[in-house]
Amino acid sequence: MVARPRSAWSARVSGARDALRLLIIAVVVGVLSWIPASGRRVPGWERTVFRAVNDLPGSLYWPVWVVMQLGTTFAVGIAVIAALLARRARLAVAFGLAGGSAYVLSNVGKGIVGRGRPPALLTDVHVRGGLVPGNGYPSGHASVAFALASVAWLWLGGWARWAVVLGALIVCLARMYVGAHFPLDVVGGAALGTACGALVTLLLRTEPSPAG
Repeated sequence: MVARPRSAWSARVSGARDALRLLIIAVVVGVLSWIPASGRRVPGWERTVFRAVNDLPGSLYWPVWVVMQLGTTFAVGIAVIAALLARRARLAVAFGLAGGSAYVLSNVGKGIVGRGRPPALLTDVHVRGGLVPGNGYPSGHASVAFALASVAWLWLGGWARWAVVLGALIVCLARMYVGAHFPLDVVGGAALGTACGALVTLLLRTEPSPAG
């Protein structure tokens, strides 16, 4: 069996290191957001940030709604199909596993943490697009959006990686804008999604070291 060229192997190792670093950062951020959120209180700074975003003009709703779909399971399906059409099967698997696991784990996290959504904990919340039931931490939209963004960041290059990261950030702001989540909810969701994307990438892209 012919050994893989050293340059290709070096690039693969570098990618694994990037994924590991991203995983560690995501776990740390997730823990730091979970600790205050688990108290089911809304700190003063969090209220201030939430109000600043939630009080933005209602005319922004439809543009925001469109970008917000990047945090849905529909976006996961689109990402998988796009990767398959580009004949990148492993990337398609990475999108599917990362996005799917982020969605499932975010719902599990909501049941464990039990933190209510803004309308349940604050008054005068602008609810746009209908009242969302259930708990808020971590945000499922943020989890899915950042799972897809982290996979794209680690697998792709150029403008695509920056575009999906920007989209994921807008999803986080959008969830506060529509009154569905607090800042810690979206930070926790972003951390969870990033961890899912980094872990999936780490598992799919690493291989045994070639001989020689």
